[in-house]
Amino acid sequence: MPHPDDAPQVVAITGASGRIGRLVVPLLERPGRTLQLVDTDLPDRVDDGPWGEWSDPARVELHRASIEDEDAIRSALDGADAVVHLAALASERPWVDLVRVNIDGTQKVLEAARLGGARRVLLASSIHAIGFADATDAATTRVLVPRPDTYYGVSKATLEALGSVYADRFGMSVVSARICAFGAEPGRGRGLVQWLSPADAARLFEAAIALDDGRHHIVWGVSASGAGSFDLSAGRAIGFEPQDDAIAHTTERDGVAPEVPRAAGPVGGSFTDDDHPLGGSW
Repeated sequence: MPHPDDAPQVVAITGASGRIGRLVVPLLERPGRTLQLVDTDLPDRVDDGPWGEWSDPARVELHRASIEDEDAIRSALDGADAVVHLAALASERPWVDLVRVNIDGTQKVLEAARLGGARRVLLASSIHAIGFADATDAATTRVLVPRPDTYYGVSKATLEALGSVYADRFGMSVVSARICAFGAEPGRGRGLVQWLSPADAARLFEAAIALDDGRHHIVWGVSASGAGSFDLSAGRAIGFEPQDDAIAHTTERDGVAPEVPRAAGPVGGSFTDDDHPLGGSW
């Protein structure tokens, strides 16, 4: 496993100004690396964006492009050594919209990455790709087969399948990260063990950026507090070792240890309920 200092030096990030990107992208900046930030909603100047201050703004490029636009995304990703693909519809939507953006858009990103010379790709999958899996199986199984709980989950399971195709056919190193509950602060209840902190997300992205084995990997995107609820061995195998603990963080913040519910039933929770609509908004 290459050390991150030996990783590719031109890294493109789609969805760079989105919910995850605005918190994690600044953590990927370092001397010698150029970040190509790709999104449909970008400022004219990098310092005017949602990411805060940069140590070296000259090493940050802005590319206003949609993943639905084949020509635009190919131009935006041209010359990147690695791609972090975060752009997507991030919740349940009508089927046609999820196909257009999350499935067709991911295929366009992977093809643009291949044609542009990128050999490493991180794909943002989701816990909803296996929402119907039992919590016990999630804790004891290295990689769960897809059991999506929504059309959104289907779009993420398909994203993983596309990543597998591009790894096997073209020898690209692709990591599909099943992101759980990303946020600057952990949630309550089940959200404590499902938390993915920005710093751990950056550690996961760095592991994928450094990977060079020509294979597809499916790993959990979860922080260290998820170790008892999710089998983290696949992530550790690619060099991802989460460090943040939601329970310790919440205890320190609130002065009292939070109650952590026993894991039971499907990991998708209420998204697996019979009355949870398919194709509607969350």
